[in-house]
Amino acid sequence: MRLLPAATTVLMLFGCQKSSTSPDAPATPSPATPRTSAFTVTFDENPVVFRSTGCSFSTPQGWYTQARLQETGGAIFTPTTLTQKLDGNAVSFLSESFSSRFGACSGSAFTPGMILANGAVCGMVGVCTASSFATYQFSIAGTDANGHTLTFDSPVLHLGARAAGQSIPPAQSSLMPSAPTPRVGLPLEIRP
Repeated sequence: MRLLPAATTVLMLFGCQKSSTSPDAPATPSPATPRTSAFTVTFDENPVVFRSTGCSFSTPQGWYTQARLQETGGAIFTPTTLTQKLDGNAVSFLSESFSSRFGACSGSAFTPGMILANGAVCGMVGVCTASSFATYQFSIAGTDANGHTLTFDSPVLHLGARAAGQSIPPAQSSLMPSAPTPRVGLPLEIRP
């Protein structure tokens, strides 16, 4: 019977040792996934009302509102293109750079040509025209600080109907080319 206590002692020793598969073993850390830029857009108005003045110097009528583009993924984003769409279609007469449309938001840090991680840019969006459209949308494409190539579509901005009497003749539309009005009787300055 002397073997029984020795066998019990051996079992107890093996039972108290930690195994390599115990839940107390430290896990091997996995590499951190690089952050990817993500965005939210807010418009001051949606739908936006048609305004007969204030849109632009050459075409004062149109639909426009302030937009705030907020980076939420924690990665700096460098936009390379801005595409503006009316009724779902890209339009060439709204071709411009991202930096010409968006800039610093009031009270926010800003670096031209990029959207900072968790930062924001603001700009006036919409279309100055005498033509009729129902929706406006913009897309930005570019690369974030971790090399991810991304394209982001804003929510659709609904363009409100014109009030009665706000119809504008096509001759005043920014979609129609026009020559400057000749001026008669202006003094000329002659230099020797």
